[in-house]
Amino acid sequence: MIEGFRIVDAHCHPIHDTLEGCKLNAYGTPDNTADFFSEMRAFGVDFCVGSVIRSTPDPKDFTPFAETNAAGFELEQKNPDYYQTGIRINPLFIKDSIAELEKYHKLGVTWVGELVPYISGYTSYSSPEILEVFAVARDLKMTVNIHSMDNGDIESLVKNLPDLNVIAAHPGERNNVLERAEMMKRHKNLYWDISGTGLFRWGMLRYLVEQCGPEKLLFGTDFPICNISMQVYGVLSERISDEAKAAIFSGNYDRLSGRN
Repeated sequence: MIEGFRIVDAHCHPIHDTLEGCKLNAYGTPDNTADFFSEMRAFGVDFCVGSVIRSTPDPKDFTPFAETNAAGFELEQKNPDYYQTGIRINPLFIKDSIAELEKYHKLGVTWVGELVPYISGYTSYSSPEILEVFAVARDLKMTVNIHSMDNGDIESLVKNLPDLNVIAAHPGERNNVLERAEMMKRHKNLYWDISGTGLFRWGMLRYLVEQCGPEKLLFGTDFPICNISMQVYGVLSERISDEAKAAIFSGNYDRLSGRN
């Protein structure tokens, strides 16, 4: 807890000790599960959400994604009061992906992603194949977190599935921020998490709050890729209300996750 706010990191990538290739840390630390969660707690994160992830740019089958999903769910079971897993799907394997959604939904999972196409062998969020998978996520009332790429492709997704809650990651630089603010205004089911590029530009967060409302934004760090404290204090230092900060830090996650 920092300055009276409950902080939920809605975008992180945990390390699983027995899974190769999931340590997304440029300088070597943290390099194990215990240190990952210890660092999150030490710098003010009260709860975290996200996928165990590794690069599989040319997958031959669904096995790599099933393995990371199982690893993430194991971490959730071991840390139920601190971590919620996000599972990964892949439109190259439609039946496997749908089965995975149904399997984990029965186990209480409500979050999909972060999905990162460029390390998963596909390129679009609005192809017929991925829309078929996302339609199942919609019917199961699961929330989908996607890595931001082409704005038009993201808009096509939310147009095609207006009842699927989509959280795009990384606001980006000014031109993207301006365009993405207008996208959020147009689509009630489109949100953004503020991890990655964007928050370090002074005034960006206030602009999005003023344009779209704080209910459209979720806090995220992208840890261990990015610095936790820079994200936390990026929100705390912006000239927005405490009510807006509380919504961004945890209120919007609570509403969209379907969890208490």
